[in-house]
Amino acid sequence: MLKRLWQILGPVICALLLVFIILGSVSVSNKSHSLEVEKKDAVSLSKTGFKSKYKKVRALTDPNHRFVPFFGSSEWLRFDKMHPSVIAEAYNRSYTPYLLGQRGSASLTHFYGIQQINGELKNKQAVYFISPQWFTSKGANAAAFQTYFSSGQAIDFLQSQTGTAYDRYAAKRFLKLYPESSFKDMMEKVAEGKKLSAADKRKLRTQSVVYQKEDAFFSRVSVIDHYDSKVVTQAKKLPNAFSYHCLEKEATAAGKKASSGNTFGIDNGFYDIRIKPRLKDLKNSQRKFNYLKSPEYNDLQLVLNQFAQNNTNVLFVIPPVNSKWSDYTGLNEDMYQKAVEKIKYQLQSQGFKNIADFSRDGDKAYFMQDTIHMGWNGWVAMDKAVNPFLTEKQSKPNYQINKQFLNKKWANYTKEPDSFY
Repeated sequence: MLKRLWQILGPVICALLLVFIILGSVSVSNKSHSLEVEKKDAVSLSKTGFKSKYKKVRALTDPNHRFVPFFGSSEWLRFDKMHPSVIAEAYNRSYTPYLLGQRGSASLTHFYGIQQINGELKNKQAVYFISPQWFTSKGANAAAFQTYFSSGQAIDFLQSQTGTAYDRYAAKRFLKLYPESSFKDMMEKVAEGKKLSAADKRKLRTQSVVYQKEDAFFSRVSVIDHYDSKVVTQAKKLPNAFSYHCLEKEATAAGKKASSGNTFGIDNGFYDIRIKPRLKDLKNSQRKFNYLKSPEYNDLQLVLNQFAQNNTNVLFVIPPVNSKWSDYTGLNEDMYQKAVEKIKYQLQSQGFKNIADFSRDGDKAYFMQDTIHMGWNGWVAMDKAVNPFLTEKQSKPNYQINKQFLNKKWANYTKEPDSFY
């Protein structure tokens, strides 16, 4: 009987012992810096990379190179010659964008991601790409939120929460989007304004140690290499001497060639696969879209409060939509601009003054790579705002956070923003 039990359980026991030995030997404090590895992490745009605290902290604390968090969503995956990471590499900028975001990631995802790098954002700078398309009636997508969520984010949040209105709101939103999470019980306490018990805190400390060791161990492996295959390759195609005139000329030529197969100025590959088979069905398909009422406004407030707590100086980038495409699909431009104004009011009234607003540039030639994502000339225009913000002396931010932007009344407010209160 013992022999049979050992045959069944022996391999499992040995595997567990091996795991404990490996994790026990992993040091979470020894973050040896390698610029090549960190540059690969900065553009990997993998789920693992986004979830990893170890990778982000390692790059953002490198004493010999400056990585700057670029928060956003699927636009970062558009690696053409003018992509921010490509331009930074080609012209040896004093900073390297650390890209955070993928398709479906929005403010709530970034809020929980920020929990892992609060220390690295204190008195630093960041770029936040904020798309009005995030502000749908239902807000953040639950499946996308769960995809980019890691236990480490919840642990850091729960260990630092102090029972504020922002903590309670963040916990409520978490429970709505991830109700089956193993952190449900603790999140419910935070949502109700209750304190975590001594047992909860002990459990979190243990979970934190295990998570950090797992994270450090698996972070040694880089699976996706966009750096060599896309960034370096594209950077070699740019003019040797930096010049916006030359870059705009290159961008126009590249955009013209890449979008030659359709009348919308959309990249041919995207158009042929995503648009052409459904073109007739998409006619006037966006007539009822409305970005003025959304819980995303409250989720954005979570992020703004976190930036203010960290005294992070942020440049917000607001993109346009492809004008030819929005005309075809019937997207209401007046509604779009009202949503932009609402977003800007929420930013500016609280002291977030650095805004690169491109929302009216959707009709410019080769500004958009597809229907809603910037590319070619759009990236060049963005660089004209980003580069001086990150390389020239900036005045210190003076934030005045207003928690009224955290309530449902603001989320559903459709009148002139400056008459809100």
